[in-house]
Amino acid sequence: MDVRRLLSDVQEHAKWVRAERERISQKEPLDEGDVILINDLPSLTKKAQLPYWDDQKLETYNTGLKQEWDAATARFPNDLPEYPASNGSTYYKKKLIDVAFVGPVERADMWNHVCNVHTFKTVTEFLELVNAGVNIEFLMISPILPGDEATSFEHMATPRSHSRQWLEKLIKQANYRDIPVVFHTEADTNHYARYASLAAKCDIVFTANEERVQDYTELCKHDRVFVIKPFVNQLRHNPIGMTRARLNDVLVTNEFPMRKAFMEDVDKLMDGVLETDHRLHVIKSDRDKNEEVGEAYRQYLVASETDMDRLKKSVDWVLHVNEVKNSPTYSAQAIYDAQARGNLVLTNYNIAVNNDFPNVFIATGRLDAKQILNMFKTEDEKYRQQLAGVRTIMAGHTMHDRFEEMLFALGLETEALGARPVLVVGSGVESRLQAMVDDQTYANVRFRMADAVTETDLQEAAFVAFFDSAYTYEAYYLEDLINAFKYTDVSFVTKAAYFDGETLVSGPEHDFVTDVTDVHRSVFVAEQLSLKEVATRTLKSRTLPGYAVDRFELVKGEVVFQPNAPRDYKLSVVVPVYNNGRYLYNKCFFSLKRSTMFDDMEIWLVDDGSTDNETSRYVERLAREHANVYTYSFADGGSGSASRPRNKGVELATTPYIAFLDPDNEAVNDGYHELYQLMTREPGLDLAVGSMLKLSNREAMIELEGLEKGGIRMIEDPRAYLLEHNFKVQSIQAMVIRRDFIVDNGLKQVIGAVGQDSLFFQEMFLSAERVALVDLTIHDYYAAVAGSTVNTITRRYFEKCVLRETARAKAFEREGVLDVYRETRFERFFELWYLQFIRRSRDEDFFGNADLLYAIYEQFKPLEPKSPRFKQFIDLYESGQKNELKRLYFDVFR
Repeated sequence: MDVRRLLSDVQEHAKWVRAERERISQKEPLDEGDVILINDLPSLTKKAQLPYWDDQKLETYNTGLKQEWDAATARFPNDLPEYPASNGSTYYKKKLIDVAFVGPVERADMWNHVCNVHTFKTVTEFLELVNAGVNIEFLMISPILPGDEATSFEHMATPRSHSRQWLEKLIKQANYRDIPVVFHTEADTNHYARYASLAAKCDIVFTANEERVQDYTELCKHDRVFVIKPFVNQLRHNPIGMTRARLNDVLVTNEFPMRKAFMEDVDKLMDGVLETDHRLHVIKSDRDKNEEVGEAYRQYLVASETDMDRLKKSVDWVLHVNEVKNSPTYSAQAIYDAQARGNLVLTNYNIAVNNDFPNVFIATGRLDAKQILNMFKTEDEKYRQQLAGVRTIMAGHTMHDRFEEMLFALGLETEALGARPVLVVGSGVESRLQAMVDDQTYANVRFRMADAVTETDLQEAAFVAFFDSAYTYEAYYLEDLINAFKYTDVSFVTKAAYFDGETLVSGPEHDFVTDVTDVHRSVFVAEQLSLKEVATRTLKSRTLPGYAVDRFELVKGEVVFQPNAPRDYKLSVVVPVYNNGRYLYNKCFFSLKRSTMFDDMEIWLVDDGSTDNETSRYVERLAREHANVYTYSFADGGSGSASRPRNKGVELATTPYIAFLDPDNEAVNDGYHELYQLMTREPGLDLAVGSMLKLSNREAMIELEGLEKGGIRMIEDPRAYLLEHNFKVQSIQAMVIRRDFIVDNGLKQVIGAVGQDSLFFQEMFLSAERVALVDLTIHDYYAAVAGSTVNTITRRYFEKCVLRETARAKAFEREGVLDVYRETRFERFFELWYLQFIRRSRDEDFFGNADLLYAIYEQFKPLEPKSPRFKQFIDLYESGQKNELKRLYFDVFR
């Protein structure tokens, strides 16, 4: 027994008892800090009790720990490659700004690459720094989390600790000297209570979680609260060496234990891994405690005190479950780091991941995870997707990007840095070169033919790229090469490997090189070139410090897009496209590729008139890469909804069966194959319908009434079923439909309307003779996608609703069910949908939106309002009391 430790803990407990008696005598309320102090008492924690166990129990416990660590160490993969470290950054220059910092040592070291960071142990040392004449622009405080080495004030997490008291004195000293104090946190999901009172004393708060902005604003009593998303230190997390020997394995990087809901998520995903050929590894991070993973997964624990970063870089897949699902701005740091390294990422649902990283794979169950892990048929397909993650992170999620945002918020930077200028020097056919330059995704490019370059052009450029019309430079060519300068300090970046037509020309990839084999496949630092070298495309020396990126985005020869030839397919999938190319490519299309009948699908990408070049590029790329992809494009800027492209898709389809899938959703569980098989073996079916998983602030399974658990229910009278269940609808993306049924009944979706698919569903059930209901989730619906029609409530949204409801009233009158709809559905739908959505109007739109809601009501007259809220809305509107209407249905919710 450790007597000294026991006495120390007793003293700590006695100190708390005295403080608690004082609090009670003063009648002070118990606050969050008091609760944290109780939780931190060593006498109440299991780990603190260990020294007090009898010697035999303690020895048994320690022996078990050692055995688990030794076993995990023995499982650690051997012969991992050595990876070159970053040698700096050419692209980013260190800011000549002095910042005082308190927080984790690792974070201080990272910021020191961005600006001049000053750390200190005491308040006195801080004052000495200031008095020495160092111009401290601001004091930054970052939370110390368990396992972090602190620069100072290591117990700041405990509200009444000496560390916290001295830190608060430091803040006062900074305030006295007019030095702004910044609290920067990414830990306010699980650690908000520990640090809230500290944040309240700071001048500015940077949080990664948008949902905490209001909390901090109220707590701090000011509005200087800004969202700063997570980011990567690209000098540590980068793709350098990523093509060296790789493991087709899955590494779980979560720390355990987690809350029950997230443990269930990680267990489901690990179960999916175990049904594939991929090896599973689970990181054991602490030799001094048992890793609290499920018993079935303990055999996959791996441990290393020195080589864990090498393993993270070696594996193809990282599995990391988000312990926050509902934040639109925060996702786990591990997901950022993994993408930067070139890992593919498998995770659970998180709003920020879905919005920011459509290239990250979200799995909602075991089967989903299994199909995702098995989806890549070639190494190049997998490699391309790994690089998509690198590109996404390097394009705007580095430590330099976030520091710029901080400076902007602090008023220390008056304009955004923007992309550094690139001069493209061309030789060959000018019109072809200009077209390829115009197609580049990199934002700041100037094009000159070689014989027209001036000294001014060269001086104003940060980088120089040479283009030759003998090559095809695809859209991401410049962006990928420039990104490499962000994590390397080199004179040039090149494509040593590339494609000559369809033949791969091998060369180093994602590694340091010294030879410039062809200037027309390279980008150079402008200040290191002379005008003569640029004009003649010849270098004084071809031996320079350089870096070679990957083989993609460059082809020798001309790449000409030819529409794919028609052939026989079994199922037509219609995808309506509008300005959502990244989602189309990474979510919708990849989910279709996971289907066992992908090669038997005729996939129609019908563009409603996208106005962004990125979407057009993705559509063309998918058609080039897949022989079963066909395209059609309207060229008028869009119709306002998915109806027109869906209607056109039905017209273009050549197979007997139709499925619809939106670009920002995903087909799951091989559902279309299951529904197709059912349609072909059951005579007389007009459509087969499954279920939909809605993912938003919470998960909700949307399914029709009367499903047979795990089975199929045949509906012989779909009209009667629809009326019996009060016109309840299902997503039309969760079904396979007989094409002739749509055409013969003249069923079309209302152009320009929102929610038109619900009416289309109801019209199908009113016209169908036989329908199958299947207890199977067919697609995931991501309801919280930024910019989605149903997430953006404007006047135009309600105008689109009027179009739908006008069409619904006419269709139901034609079908003889309008009276039934009035009696059983309309009021409830109006109250639960429209009266909820009008709350989210813009202030200046409210009265106009109220007019539009009344216009919807008029479509269904004569109707005697029954619901109190519905009747109240109609009575106030008809009596002209619009201000009262606004007060009740809008102002009280502000």
